[in-house]
Amino acid sequence: MNYSPLIPYPPTDAAIEPLVNYWNTGIMAIAAAAAFIYSLVHWSRSRRPTFLLLYISGGAMMLIEPLVDTVGGCWFPEINNWIAIKLYGRSLPISLCLVYFVYFGIGVGLTWQLIRRGPSAKLLWLLFIGNLLNDTVLEEVLLHFDVYIYYGWQPLVIIKFPLWWAAVNALITMACAAIIYQFEDYLTAGWRQLLIVPTMLSVSAAVNALAGWPSWLVINSDVGYVFTQLGGITTVVLSIWVMWMICNALTADRSLLPRAQFL
Repeated sequence: MNYSPLIPYPPTDAAIEPLVNYWNTGIMAIAAAAAFIYSLVHWSRSRRPTFLLLYISGGAMMLIEPLVDTVGGCWFPEINNWIAIKLYGRSLPISLCLVYFVYFGIGVGLTWQLIRRGPSAKLLWLLFIGNLLNDTVLEEVLLHFDVYIYYGWQPLVIIKFPLWWAAVNALITMACAAIIYQFEDYLTAGWRQLLIVPTMLSVSAAVNALAGWPSWLVINSDVGYVFTQLGGITTVVLSIWVMWMICNALTADRSLLPRAQFL
């Protein structure tokens, strides 16, 4: 019986250059260490471990990575790579674990701090666009050195990077920061602070599915060039729509809103 995969098969024979692996992991380790130190400094000054818990949450979001990589068509080479863990048959390198602490951990923390200064529609959109551009630049650089590979029928590819990923990743950062800001009194007091970690993981999974599903659909279905691009465009539109709702929620007059009651 001939075996035919139901979805595009990842490039399992891909390899990362050993020197690239050294440099990539080393740079990510320095960035993660600096972010960790900043988290401790913030804890010392604020007397709350919120920033450190967001840092941990960012690293923990890596547990969602193999799921979105499967449906989103992303592969991290196993050959010449330093593997941290293997989930769902996919190897996740140490460098990926480190970048998650920085991009989603500190990224959410810094976004939350900026929002706390006074949310405005202009600020929120600038933060969203800034996160989108940061992700695009970072990924284009990493893809240039073949640190990982996007495969399948990817929409909206510029050079090597499918732009729909940037829209989703930027939205994850904004949604997580918005949740922390909106429920700060609840999530930054006492034992409830520990709820930050599972909350951030759940938000990450939800946003990935909420905005990413049109792209997932076309990546794993040979529907032709036009419909493939429409899938990516739909993901971007959904991301903008959710971002618009976040803006409305954070800029609304809180005195006119019913106060949330918690046990």
